Amino acid sequence: MPGSEEDIPHLSVQGKKKRPSARILLLDESDRILLMRVSLPHDGEARLWITPGGGLEQGETYEEAALRELYEETGLENPALGPCVWKRRHTWRWGDVWNESHEQFYLVRAPSFVPRPRHLDVYEREYVHEYRWWTIGKVETANASETFVPRRLAALLPPILSGRLPNSPVDTGV
Repeated sequence: MPGSEEDIPHLSVQGKKKRPSARILLLDESDRILLMRVSLPHDGEARLWITPGGGLEQGETYEEAALRELYEETGLENPALGPCVWKRRHTWRWGDVWNESHEQFYLVRAPSFVPRPRHLDVYEREYVHEYRWWTIGKVETANASETFVPRRLAALLPPILSGRLPNSPVDTGV
């Protein structure tokens, strides 16, 4: 199945849970990006701005997960899914569980709207605090006081906004 992660076991040899994930760079007609402000259960003080997205369900492709997560987290239905433009691999903690994420970021363009989550799970309802449309300028100026994921979001967005899409996904780093 193209784009699936059926060959990745649920646990790696280091004991970290492998988590294939699809994320969405949701851009509106004014080139703003939609981000969600989240906290982590083991550190209620930490706040991160992340793109919509999440883990693949059993047998699901990255593309299917991207569309499902986008609908669940924002209410946006049936957008045209663009190409995978970024990838990211990192280890992070969710409560007592360490995850090794393998993320693919897909581009979606849609008119601006007010996000209306449809099917947030119990964790998302507790840890998703806010949605906001950001201009690249606001991301750049807030970079000192806010934490964006990926960390280089302000540097990675300009080529995408200008229509210069990579031939293969760019590794974002952490």
